[in-house]
Amino acid sequence: MSKSIHNTHPNFESKKMPRFRRLDMDHISAIESLYKQYPFLNDRMEIHMPFHRAKPTFSNGTVWVWPKFDRHPVGYLIFMDGFAPCIWYPDRQEGITFRWILPPSFCQHGPTVCLANILAGDSVLQIEDIIIYKGADLWSRHIFSERWNSLREFWSSLPPDQPLLAFKPQIVKPIPLEEWEQNYNPAIYWIIQPDHHKQARWYWKDIVTTPSHPQKEYIAPKLKRGVDVPTTLCAFCSPYTKLSLPDTYSLTAQGGESIGIASISTMGLSLELRKIFSEKISGIPVEVKWNSNFKKYQIMRIMPADSIISASSFFNDIHL
Repeated sequence: MSKSIHNTHPNFESKKMPRFRRLDMDHISAIESLYKQYPFLNDRMEIHMPFHRAKPTFSNGTVWVWPKFDRHPVGYLIFMDGFAPCIWYPDRQEGITFRWILPPSFCQHGPTVCLANILAGDSVLQIEDIIIYKGADLWSRHIFSERWNSLREFWSSLPPDQPLLAFKPQIVKPIPLEEWEQNYNPAIYWIIQPDHHKQARWYWKDIVTTPSHPQKEYIAPKLKRGVDVPTTLCAFCSPYTKLSLPDTYSLTAQGGESIGIASISTMGLSLELRKIFSEKISGIPVEVKWNSNFKKYQIMRIMPADSIISASSFFNDIHL
């Protein structure tokens, strides 16, 4: 089965690239051309909800809500022909690209732009709205419930297996207003999304309600570890060649049993691995830790060459 990755370089497979990359000037210029083609991109997509708008908004019309876990303004997740997928933050005028496996000719009908946030603490990219789809302006012409249907169509067109992404992409699950009470938490910010077109959504935090019951600090129980239980999982890391893609590594336990494709924890570690394997080394020991979001083991650091590889029985988080 053939797969393609959108990138500025046609001979992608022959080039070594990091998992993340800052946008170059050609990419930024292409985004600037999007602003000219779709002027509404210059507007703020997310604003603080004025107090006087709360009562009429919650009393009339159709409204959805969901937690706003990232305090930064929402970014643009951009898919453009000839460029790697990226997230661009207008407020900071900066962004990064992703190595996202896409279907062939994914952007042949025009660009797609979503509203998205990276939830760094959970290693999640949350996609919350779609405002341009295959070149069509959805923001100005379609209400949110219609855009949501397009977002689901867009989401279903993406290959679910993304071994090169350093995060888990997901679409947000809007909560209907009538179910908000069961999910409500006055301690966090919320996105308020009315079923309108061409209107910025609101973020809002309750500064009036006091919790009916004081929230006690949760203290996790401390577990005693036996002296025979290892505290470090060590796997053998080697280049993964089945996809013929760079910067991809497989992990094996003692005896050569595969434990899957590695997830890389940082850009610096990714660059360090590339440098090591550019010297034609077959493999190295690495410390790994299970990442429940990616459903794979994540490389935490490079271990000394004489480190003992853990037996397969210690990798009990593998889901087959």
